[in-house]
Amino acid sequence: MTYQTSFFSPCKVNYMLTITGVRPDGFHNLVSLVAPTRFGDELFIEEAGEDSIECNLEGVPCDESNLVMKAAAVFRRATMMNRFFKFNLVKKVPHGAGLGGGSSNAATALLALNQICGYPLSNGELERLSALIGSDCPLFLRGKPVVMRGRGELLEDLPENAQNLIASLKLLIFKPNFSINTGWAYKTMKESGKMYISEQEAEDALLSWIKNPEIENLPLVNNMQIPAFEKFPALEAVLNFIRNEYNLPCLMSGSGSACFAVVNNLQPDALQSLKDAIKKRLGESCFITEA
Repeated sequence: MTYQTSFFSPCKVNYMLTITGVRPDGFHNLVSLVAPTRFGDELFIEEAGEDSIECNLEGVPCDESNLVMKAAAVFRRATMMNRFFKFNLVKKVPHGAGLGGGSSNAATALLALNQICGYPLSNGELERLSALIGSDCPLFLRGKPVVMRGRGELLEDLPENAQNLIASLKLLIFKPNFSINTGWAYKTMKESGKMYISEQEAEDALLSWIKNPEIENLPLVNNMQIPAFEKFPALEAVLNFIRNEYNLPCLMSGSGSACFAVVNNLQPDALQSLKDAIKKRLGESCFITEA
């Protein structure tokens, strides 16, 4: 079967993720500094008589619950085009990692279908549609580092010098063989009521970095780490090890369980040593990639 040229579907990392409280609609408000990476999935598309999806990764749903399928349905309703597609999703981003893989797949599908169909929708319309699919979807349509607010649908571009700093970062992303359920994490924070960070505190930290965007003062804060570390203390232990032994900035991304370290200053031997040390602490099945 011949597919069109593949579309790249990047994962993301949150350099800052502050959950500030519960909204009246049940979602949570947040302030986040987030960026797509150069690591991700591939999505192949061809026109067909009906929508369908295949995926190489076991456990990924291949029915209407898949976000790519939802994106196709949303796009068709918005454009009133009676066109259907077959998707082949080649997953490289691990599932349940807090790296936004599924949201990226949906956003990539929207961008790809809009291109294939002759650009019937503007970028603004695509962002609005993507927010209907998932809170993380709109950021992937920008294709660059952004500040997310609201439940994730409110995006603000960064100044050029801050964008350039983020673009220069080299990351080591790793995920143990367990996942963290996002719904569970939010529920735990809500029930506690003590894990939130004030919006003013979050905005002050973000503004301080934007005024002086350097690696050394990245606002590496993620209060979703609190419930994650309580349930999985190995995550906190390995991040503390990376800070203490390698003096590297590191953080859990999103709701986890994936984490990352900024490795710009590591030589190849030291980078391999770090990879080995992470696997020693989180198991040989731990997923690790450079981005």
